[in-house]
Amino acid sequence: MSKMPVLFGLHNHQPLGNLHQVIERLTNTCYRRFLEAVSTVPWFSFSIHVSGTLLSWWEKNDTAIIELIGDMADKGQIELLGGGFYEPVLAAISREDRKEQILKLTEYLERRFGQRPKGVWLTERVWEDQIIEDLLDAGIKFIIVDDWHFLVTGFNKKDLHGYYLTESGGETLAVFPIDESLRYFIPFLSINELEAYLRQVAEKGRMAVYVDDGEKFGAWPGTHKRLYEEGWLDNFLESASRWKDEFVDWNTFSKVMDKVPASGICYLSNASYGEMEQWALPAGNILKLQQLIRSLGPEAKGVYKPFLRGGHWKNFFVKYPESNYMHKRTSAVSRMSLNTRLPDRQARDYILSAQCNDAYWHGIFGGLYLPHLRNAVWQSILKAEAGLRKGQDLSIEESDINRDGLSEVVVTSGDACLVFEPHSGGQLVEFSLLDHPNNYCNTLTRRFESYHQDLRKFMESGAYDNNGELSEGISSIHNLTKIPDLSLLDDLIYDWYRRNSFIDHFFDPTATLDDFKRCNFREWGDFANQPFEYSIDQGTLVFMRDGGLYPPDSPKRPVCLAKSFIFKNKGMVVNVQYRLKNNSDDRIYCRFGVEWNVFPAFLALGNGKILTGGQEQNFRHPWEMKGDKITFVDQAIEAELHIHLDGESTIWGFPVNTIAQSESGYEKTIQAISIMAHQELMLEPGEERQQGITWKMETAVLKSAFLPG
Repeated sequence: MSKMPVLFGLHNHQPLGNLHQVIERLTNTCYRRFLEAVSTVPWFSFSIHVSGTLLSWWEKNDTAIIELIGDMADKGQIELLGGGFYEPVLAAISREDRKEQILKLTEYLERRFGQRPKGVWLTERVWEDQIIEDLLDAGIKFIIVDDWHFLVTGFNKKDLHGYYLTESGGETLAVFPIDESLRYFIPFLSINELEAYLRQVAEKGRMAVYVDDGEKFGAWPGTHKRLYEEGWLDNFLESASRWKDEFVDWNTFSKVMDKVPASGICYLSNASYGEMEQWALPAGNILKLQQLIRSLGPEAKGVYKPFLRGGHWKNFFVKYPESNYMHKRTSAVSRMSLNTRLPDRQARDYILSAQCNDAYWHGIFGGLYLPHLRNAVWQSILKAEAGLRKGQDLSIEESDINRDGLSEVVVTSGDACLVFEPHSGGQLVEFSLLDHPNNYCNTLTRRFESYHQDLRKFMESGAYDNNGELSEGISSIHNLTKIPDLSLLDDLIYDWYRRNSFIDHFFDPTATLDDFKRCNFREWGDFANQPFEYSIDQGTLVFMRDGGLYPPDSPKRPVCLAKSFIFKNKGMVVNVQYRLKNNSDDRIYCRFGVEWNVFPAFLALGNGKILTGGQEQNFRHPWEMKGDKITFVDQAIEAELHIHLDGESTIWGFPVNTIAQSESGYEKTIQAISIMAHQELMLEPGEERQQGITWKMETAVLKSAFLPG
């Protein structure tokens, strides 16, 4: 009997902006540990993909591991896999960017290791057939996806122990399906169970394909102990040697393609892996799908499984507007750079790095919920834009940035970018510094996530439903039992409006700071997130709404609110003038407040503080005081944001905390600092009131410009 090819592959990646100490630890305890072990058995041929973000970190901090990979590649033990350099979802970026990403990693691998990759690791296995021609144009011969992609298209599991060809424009691309069973077996089951499965495949199949995250070999919870302390990896390599002599041919994709014909042709549906498709659904629909799966019993994981799927990866742009906004801003800056006569290489590299996928979605990993990852994307966007807009004067224009069919008002210069949404309260949705890169509106709204339901059940009953099904060893990361901290329940709060800035509130005068934190301060007005009319006149942006107040047990009281924004110093100073008029026949008595949700850079980079009335606040806890000035001190980027009020106000502040799941449990994270300055509002019929606010940025450069010497 001829030996069965077993294609073993790893995908190693760390997100843009991940903490230095985290990558260092994973390099030493996971990536290096595995590579050193397999380098001693040169007969064990395998494939490896390392993202450009991780390679770049190694180039700066640990070239020894790159040399180790190079030595193994020189000996023919490793086949290097390509992809997008900064690990973008290829289907979610433009054709120009896609080709540039692939070429950048291809050229790096060829220059550094002497191998030009023939195959691509598809980020998060997100497949759309629109990418085929671009892959072929880049010289790619094969890609690797999950067997799930084939199953949801109509293939049978028994037919997926081989590879298939898909085509576009008359050229073919090989597609290898990863065996899901192997993904869940390695390294979680015993060697005996793994051997039994491989022998079963060898009797019926043409090959076995295993490719998965390299972090499973020492970084996922419990894996380091299992692999290196309890000896699973040594036992695996010892058994793999025996299997090699009996029935297994450890090989690489390119070599197998040279001697094994394709199993046929395929046209795959848009897909990712099954868990990702669930995560992409709205939270309520995730629960409905899970309920449906449970109601179908065992057959839901058998015959019906391919038909019980979730959404597509791009639905994260619908699910999380913050993700969509980052994505569309990156796309816009990319187009801007490509439209220049000579695209700046540094700007292009920043743009490509901003396409790193991790901060754009959320599932079992923190992703979008990790502020330092979002901040890294925003820094790349803004660094690219700084080069492209250098020296520009202030301009105001209308543009549908987030592609929702509604125009935003965009104020830009060589120093700053401000974006307002007239259709949603005239809110400020972006305030970015370019030379000191930070988006002070890089916030995240508190919203319900499907796993919050299990969290609440645990809080209430102490019972936890562990869905793990593995027969031996540690659990897969998808089935980990996560015992939460009971104190997290206090922060399971959901917002009814987006966490932006210059949000206008008319609310119950008896509301408290705790009510504000819980987003339950009894709003009476219809201004916070409702449409405003707007006009642009000689550099002044004016928003106006004829709305109303709805006090309890009272009819509507018409109110007109106008707010005028005057931009100075290239947008670094914004003077805002509010005008309120009571158009009703009754007296109005309530509180009027303006809310800002601010992302100071120190939430991601550390080294900062908040001052109200000159007094430093502990921003990790709610606070209340009287004052007329709020200052965010960002020492990491040498910048300060000052909010000046033209009269003393009550100032409420609190950290906007979210509760999100990660591979290690549930985590509470500060996503913004929410501040509202408010005053008593009493207006007689027909009476008007005006008040002013100044939003001012100071940087080290601006300060020195006004100092002698």
